[in-house]
Amino acid sequence: MVRMRRGDEATLPRKVTVRAHGRKLVLAKRTWESERHVLLKALVFGLYVPSYPDLFVERATGHRYMPDLVALDSHGDPVFWAECGETARDKLAHLVRAFAATHLVVAKQATSLVPFAEIVDSAAPPKGRSAPIELLNFPDDAARHLGQDGEIDVTFADCEVVRL
Repeated sequence: MVRMRRGDEATLPRKVTVRAHGRKLVLAKRTWESERHVLLKALVFGLYVPSYPDLFVERATGHRYMPDLVALDSHGDPVFWAECGETARDKLAHLVRAFAATHLVVAKQATSLVPFAEIVDSAAPPKGRSAPIELLNFPDDAARHLGQDGEIDVTFADCEVVRL
């Protein structure tokens, strides 16, 4: 399923089915979407599906932005929101302010998390947050956590984690 090319860069098919903790997720790579973006969505799914078993991919929530991965409460409000790969400063700041009760995750690969921590710190609402924010940084070779059979084998020890 996952093929490697030029060094350790992953090559994913247009449609990939991944599994973690007894759950299955189908990811469809669109033409404008990078393989890194799809890989990060799969890895975040693998990390968080035990805590949020009803994760959805790119599901509209009725808000300004659409999450890469989301879990909703019984009222349809997000309790978990993940952004994978490129995330604009304005979008991240908005999410931090607008969703103080939502567990936010920002996943990156092979980059510094410092600029993103600074955005989060500067955007924090005056009354604070009741849910955590986690910044994840996966190494260049993160595709090794996605098996040929689609099984995701990843833990928090496999990436840098900044909890805010």
